[in-house]
Amino acid sequence: MVYKREKHGAYTLHTIKTDKFKLCHMELIFRNNVIKEDITKRNVLFDLLTEANKEYPTRRLLTLKLEDLYNSSIYSVTSKVGNAILTNVCLDFINPKYTDKNVLEETLKLPLDMVFNPLAFNGEFDSKLVEITKKRAEGEIKSIKENPKKYAIMKAIETLGDTPSSYSNVGTLTDLEKITPSSLYKYYEEVLKNDYVDIYIIGNLDMENVSKIINKYAEFKIIKNHPFSFYVENMKRKPVVKKEKFIYLQTNLVTILHLNKLTDFEKKYVAHLYNLILGGGSLETKLYQRLRVDNSLCYNVNSMYQKYDGLILITTAVDINAEDKAFKLIKQSIKDMSNKVSDEELNQAKEAIIAALNMNMDNIGKIVDNYFYQNESDIDDFETRIENFKKVTLEDIYNLSKKVSISTIFSLVGGEDNAKN
Repeated sequence: MVYKREKHGAYTLHTIKTDKFKLCHMELIFRNNVIKEDITKRNVLFDLLTEANKEYPTRRLLTLKLEDLYNSSIYSVTSKVGNAILTNVCLDFINPKYTDKNVLEETLKLPLDMVFNPLAFNGEFDSKLVEITKKRAEGEIKSIKENPKKYAIMKAIETLGDTPSSYSNVGTLTDLEKITPSSLYKYYEEVLKNDYVDIYIIGNLDMENVSKIINKYAEFKIIKNHPFSFYVENMKRKPVVKKEKFIYLQTNLVTILHLNKLTDFEKKYVAHLYNLILGGGSLETKLYQRLRVDNSLCYNVNSMYQKYDGLILITTAVDINAEDKAFKLIKQSIKDMSNKVSDEELNQAKEAIIAALNMNMDNIGKIVDNYFYQNESDIDDFETRIENFKKVTLEDIYNLSKKVSISTIFSLVGGEDNAKN
């Protein structure tokens, strides 16, 4: 695998040459510091940009073009990562060496054309296209309430207050209603003006030729140099306890843990293993053992480490009369992490995370992610990460546990009466 980075004025090209895959993969990655009011607009904008453009003004025409390019696929993914908002415009395509005709230039040109030649006239996006993408966004926002776990997490993180960690990844209906063809086009111009742009291409390709093609069609003009960071500084606080009634039969519980003043090594390595042992790994985690195996309170209980927010989220669903007991057991599990972790548990967590890293190296998209976060954040290279995970000791786990505090205890209270109402 040969990685190369080239700075081309307003964008950076990253090529990863490998013969590991028959498919090739391209990503235009737009990144900036997150602004709460822009999240909804961003989701709608990039959905629109990959739906149609002036050359292919309907989804059907774009689909026919993609079929002509040997069933290539184009799509966008917008995500909030800590203090950052990222949008990946992705293209999957077969290596031209396996096709009857060489369509490499035509293929690499397509996502850039979708961005630079949108279906817009006189400073406005096509109104029908805007309505189509707004309708999809509305469905996605409303669907959160249909998923009790997602809805409980959304309501729990709102208790964090005015911090990027509390922002919804999909946006809000209020912000969606404000979007017009002209306001969305204005935001499109702001993105091109203000977002950092990286272009990643991975596959068994002539990367010198790839660089020439990209440089020919990538019309990014403005060089950015403003501060950008993934990390959010969430301050330690007294636990916030909140309940809200809703329509689900079970009560969904979310406990948010704050990780206070971690070292770089703790952020990048120890906290990952701490989380796996607590509730993010196998069926033998502390939380699963106490809540499921010993007390049969739930079917599942999980924890998620959010590195850039300095948080761990614990989620589960229990019968309405088991809420207090569940929270008591969650607190006991957290306490167990300070003095009752075995060598076997730590070794299993290390094996799990190293296996996951090895699997990532067999996934074309994950390889791009790995290089992106190495370049733009503080992730170490693959070999260094494996070696450092192996170095983590029980003492490291216990020391980190002293820096863990409960920030939020949230209950989305269910029960038959709520469900009927």
